[in-house]
Amino acid sequence: MESLQGSQRMSLKGTGLASQRETRSVSVPGRRELRFYVTSAREINKRFAGKHIAIIGDKVVASGKSPMEVWKRAKRLHPQGKPVLAFVPKDDTLVLILG
Repeated sequence: MESLQGSQRMSLKGTGLASQRETRSVSVPGRRELRFYVTSAREINKRFAGKHIAIIGDKVVASGKSPMEVWKRAKRLHPQGKPVLAFVPKDDTLVLILG
């Protein structure tokens, strides 16, 4: 498939194709954190089994027994960050809460 240039790209705006391409370049909240969780799942599952965790970027910044406790600690440590909360079950089930 050829790359569209200049006026060709402009002509696609009415079809919605150009807006789909623009949307892909926009950062989706939580995507980096989810990618980190998936790539580090084995280590995270061993270390934090049965706990709630908060992830900012590519780091677990807080963990604990309740999601509210974890959220508050993460926001206190990283006031400008937007933590992604997850519960790490004791078995192979994964529950993510993106907000």
